[in-house]
Amino acid sequence: MIMTPTFSLTFFLRGTVSFFVAFAAFTGTIAFSTMIASGTAVASPEGSGFRPKPFVFRDGQAVFADFTEARYEITYDLNRSIARAKARIAFELGEEGYPVFDSVTAPDSIVLDGTPVQAIETRTPSNETTLRVIAKKASPGAHRLEIDLPLVSLVKFGQDGVRSAFWTSDLDERNFLERYLPSNLEYDQVKMNFVVRFAGLRQEQLIYTNGQVQRIDAGTYSIDFPAHFTSSSIFFHTTPKGSTLERSFQIRSIDGRVLPVMIYSAYSALGSPLDGLQNRVTKVIAELEAAYGPFPHPSVLVLNAGMGGMEYCGATMTDVSSVGHELFHSYFARGVMPANGNAGWIDEALASWRDNGYPSSSSFSGGSSMSSHPYYTRITDRAAYSFGARFMSYLDWKTRDKGGLKPFLKFMVQTQTFRPFLIEEFIAEMSRFYGVGFDGDFQRHTFSTGRSLQEMARDEEAPHPKMSLEELERLL
Repeated sequence: MIMTPTFSLTFFLRGTVSFFVAFAAFTGTIAFSTMIASGTAVASPEGSGFRPKPFVFRDGQAVFADFTEARYEITYDLNRSIARAKARIAFELGEEGYPVFDSVTAPDSIVLDGTPVQAIETRTPSNETTLRVIAKKASPGAHRLEIDLPLVSLVKFGQDGVRSAFWTSDLDERNFLERYLPSNLEYDQVKMNFVVRFAGLRQEQLIYTNGQVQRIDAGTYSIDFPAHFTSSSIFFHTTPKGSTLERSFQIRSIDGRVLPVMIYSAYSALGSPLDGLQNRVTKVIAELEAAYGPFPHPSVLVLNAGMGGMEYCGATMTDVSSVGHELFHSYFARGVMPANGNAGWIDEALASWRDNGYPSSSSFSGGSSMSSHPYYTRITDRAAYSFGARFMSYLDWKTRDKGGLKPFLKFMVQTQTFRPFLIEEFIAEMSRFYGVGFDGDFQRHTFSTGRSLQEMARDEEAPHPKMSLEELERLL
């Protein structure tokens, strides 16, 4: 039985922005939760500037939407070993057409504005990716979508409870939130809420997340996520009490804030000891803040997976050797956010350049298609890790008379955090910052004809190898 929670609260101000961080202790169970009211230079972009263009579908066009709110009721039935989700999504269309969303799992039912409808799984025009298109035209304006479906990926029931996580990857298509729940593409920032129910609860469940957790009743929790989150932002992991080794501590940020930190490992898949991870996280945060300014998120959550690596907003699944790479992504990827796949290589190139010690090189040649894959591409080009990192070394050399590339990156953190960007915008911002055009450099080296999506999937292995489903399940 879960007892009434007690809270230890920390409240502090950053300029005119308030942050609230709560550690909720349920008889020894720590639910790590955060809420950020806004961040450094938070912007709410006009959806029309980031929505992908429509494509021909049936007698009209498939139209991408702006989700304004998404609420998910997630039920783990421990008696029947069944997990299900109900999505309630408010969205707006800018033009008439067949609305687009995505869900890897086929829904059991879909209701659009009170009317049952079907959704067709379809490939985009250049065969870049798969989406679901509602088989009913909708007019411009506000709409409501209700979707029921089973949770089937990364869910394991046992005698002690349930192990479930919404872990993601940018190395394959359809591996963000849509792998688990109906969602939009990465361009869209959405206010999201989870209501998580454990029916037939036998013992306490831990919840590790980068959202704000509140207990509704025994076995029911509400998790709120900030409005700037996208389909790649959320970290969520629930597991029975006693299945993890965890440690919480604090780091003093350079802006005076106290950053709460939670690090943990699954007992069944322990990597390096938590002492080493704590020391490494502390050093990395100090390094990144010295280079790019205050940590953009109100807290830090690290799952010590012992392998792999993936970034979330203020959170990561990683190991000791890769934690610097992944926490860098809290500035670039989950701070300054790519709006699509052709912008997604930027943060990986920068992270790898940082991993290499920020080298500067006057010699660079070759071309890639990192910025010019087919329009609806949703995965990161793996050339970013090597070719992209070398390109950043070249850009650093070209800007050496103005301090190199890092002053521009710090400027981007200060002005563009939590605002999605397209590759063209990144180039324009860089050209304005230095007072000289970089279009030619990017065109020659990142807009060339290059490898196919199939070649992307097998070449240029990331420094943190993609984890198999079996490896992820062992971490649950």
